[in-house]
Amino acid sequence: MFNSKLLLILFANLAVLAVNVVLFTEKDKPVQTSVEAVKKQINEKDSENSVALADESFSSYSPSSAQFTPLAFIPLQIQLQQDPQLLVFHEKEKLQTTKKMAKQQSELSRLSQLNRRLSTQINRLQGKVETQYSYITQIEKENVELHQAEIKEPALIVSDVELLKTSIESKPDLIAVASSPVADKIEQAGQLDLVAKKEEINPFSGSVEFGFSYEQDNQVTKAINGRLILDYEQKDSYKINCNLKVEVEEEDGESTTEKYRWQLQGNYYLDPRNSFFARSDLQRSQFASYDREDIYTIGYGRVVFDQDKHKFSVELGPGYRMAIPNIGEDSVSVDEFIVRSRLIYDRILSKTLQVKMDAVLEAGHENSIYALSFSAQNKIYRELYLIFDFEYKYTQNVPIDTLNKEVTTGLNLLYAF
Repeated sequence: MFNSKLLLILFANLAVLAVNVVLFTEKDKPVQTSVEAVKKQINEKDSENSVALADESFSSYSPSSAQFTPLAFIPLQIQLQQDPQLLVFHEKEKLQTTKKMAKQQSELSRLSQLNRRLSTQINRLQGKVETQYSYITQIEKENVELHQAEIKEPALIVSDVELLKTSIESKPDLIAVASSPVADKIEQAGQLDLVAKKEEINPFSGSVEFGFSYEQDNQVTKAINGRLILDYEQKDSYKINCNLKVEVEEEDGESTTEKYRWQLQGNYYLDPRNSFFARSDLQRSQFASYDREDIYTIGYGRVVFDQDKHKFSVELGPGYRMAIPNIGEDSVSVDEFIVRSRLIYDRILSKTLQVKMDAVLEAGHENSIYALSFSAQNKIYRELYLIFDFEYKYTQNVPIDTLNKEVTTGLNLLYAF
């Protein structure tokens, strides 16, 4: 009886064990991984993939499930070795990523170079703007001071201090000073229109010079000399200068000196420093070596330097001279081609005093003439000037019984307009 119960319990346990084996065990299956899972594993780190897959495996299990089969984590390198297609896909993804990074690096380098170039241009333009602003500020300040000076009524008798405060005015016979450095800088900066709107430049200018002397002792001597100068100039285009000089002297009613000289010159500017010119110089003198001298010249002129207080220029060109001596009917006139050269130096010594030196050489085959002149202009009051001039002229060949040298000096008053 007892053995029967034991056998019955044994069979029951075996049956339960068999049922448990059937229900809770199965054969091992190969691990399958989808393409999406592989992409996810490529983008994430191996350690993070391990934790994510483990969590996913455990979270998918529930007590009501019929079976419990947790998936073990397989490293990416092992997966790539087991699946050739997955290895090819991984290499393609790696190559595309490398190309994309190289392209981005190239674009970044190009943008960096463009940024540096634009920064350089901005700095240069900023410097120009600051320079132009300083020029405009300076000109506005000068215009305000000039306007205040025009409003102020000048006294009839001007003191020496006020005379020193008044800047010297350049006139065509003496110093023809070019535009100031400030005006040149404004023009370079393209701001000359600001000045042109406020003040229109008159192309005409000129001056009248007059001197008179009277002496009475054993004889009466009277001398008159005068000069008229007219200028017409279009800036940076052309200039025309007309210079007419008259000198007459009498002793006891008889004429001892009678000279007339008319100089006309036109300059065509190639640029502020270079120009072509055409010139005529007509002289008539009743008591000099030559009664008549006519000289016509064309040539090239250049301003060697033009600074604040001094200017130096040269002229050179061929010409033709016609000269008739002032002695009898048997005298022979000299007509020939010449080469004319001229040196001009202008200097401002003070607020009211300026000087000019002019040297001319007219070289010909038959005759040559050297001339040197010096002029000093001192401002007395407003447009009134005191002029001292000295001229030395040497003619190489002259008629018999005449002198080679001619010296002229004078002290005159000049009114400029």
